[in-house]
Amino acid sequence: MTDEIRPAALTPPSSCAIGWQPSALAPVFWGWREYGPTDGAPTRVRVFHPSIDPTPNTAQLLSGCGRYPLIVFAHGYCEQDNNHYQRWMRTPAALARSGYIVAVPELPDIHVHPAQSPDTQQALASTVTWMRQGWPDKSVLLPAAKTGFAGHSHGALHTGILATRIQVAAVASLSGVWNDWQPGYGTKPIHQGTVPRLLTWGVDDPQATLDAPTWNAIGKPRHRAIYGGADHYDYFPYNQNVPCRTSSGPCPHVGIATDDLLVMFFARYLPPELWPDLPGRVPADLVPPPLNLPPEQGFYAGGHLVGLSTFNATSSCSVALTVELPLDKTVPHVREMLRQQADQAVRAAGLAPVFTGSTSPTAWVASQSPAGGTKVVANSTVSMTMQSGPLP
Repeated sequence: MTDEIRPAALTPPSSCAIGWQPSALAPVFWGWREYGPTDGAPTRVRVFHPSIDPTPNTAQLLSGCGRYPLIVFAHGYCEQDNNHYQRWMRTPAALARSGYIVAVPELPDIHVHPAQSPDTQQALASTVTWMRQGWPDKSVLLPAAKTGFAGHSHGALHTGILATRIQVAAVASLSGVWNDWQPGYGTKPIHQGTVPRLLTWGVDDPQATLDAPTWNAIGKPRHRAIYGGADHYDYFPYNQNVPCRTSSGPCPHVGIATDDLLVMFFARYLPPELWPDLPGRVPADLVPPPLNLPPEQGFYAGGHLVGLSTFNATSSCSVALTVELPLDKTVPHVREMLRQQADQAVRAAGLAPVFTGSTSPTAWVASQSPAGGTKVVANSTVSMTMQSGPLP
């Protein structure tokens, strides 16, 4: 008999209106609210949140179900689009459905190069502070270390800079124009630190395309998605009027595929509070696993994590996914341990236990793979065969 890890979360408190905390593998609906200086916010900002109400502009925050990580999304520059931050709806909504609070602030000086724009950096940093200290629902947020950043174009550079100045758990760069970073600006922020990173770009976007030396200098873990024939603004729906978009690539599904990768990326490195085992259920290549949900969860899951499969089924779409992970976890020696002891030791090492063989409460580990002392990537599986009877 095989006793494999199953997609399950910790039970939420009785105050939760549903029987689970939302996550990438058990989504809900979403809602949003607009805030501004009259609310104490440093700039105009849209905040997206999980909800069980299907009407986004009036949907109430799903509270009482455990705390959520904060993700701050920085928009890029779009000439003659005064409210460009409001164009980003589908992407923060996908993250909110997956158990995140997502703040999308307006960055008025986004047209200034990030290396020379302290006002934009201050606006982003102040947004983080306001969300944690001034946002009316701040009590639903996990502690400050549980913060993620994502950004597009110049916004990706800004979040990359800020990630070197405050503690963050993961950073995603959507067509970040890193080739605009000149040597006189100092070391590229993506080459500082080892925070997990996801970078995406299209092959027709030269300012965002990283050559091999630039990519290899990024610390691990690092994830990459390179879209064939994709343009700089193809993350937006084709039917969305974006003034700065003058052309589009042949694939209409770059945006929804990227949404799936973002959801999986943050699920792996920044899970909601009641999903401590979620990182081990996310494949390293960030391709979403099949969702096999009970009816009460499936009710909320329509359209969730179907972007990459839709993308892959379209002949005009192509993507190359790359992942490089650090071998920074050591497999513990668990042979001859009882199951409970072995389970605790493997989980404490940042790895995922899988047991086969005897299910007797007195069974012990007869063999393990990989062997104790082996260096592996985080969340790797340790397979253990259990045997009953006296120890040899």
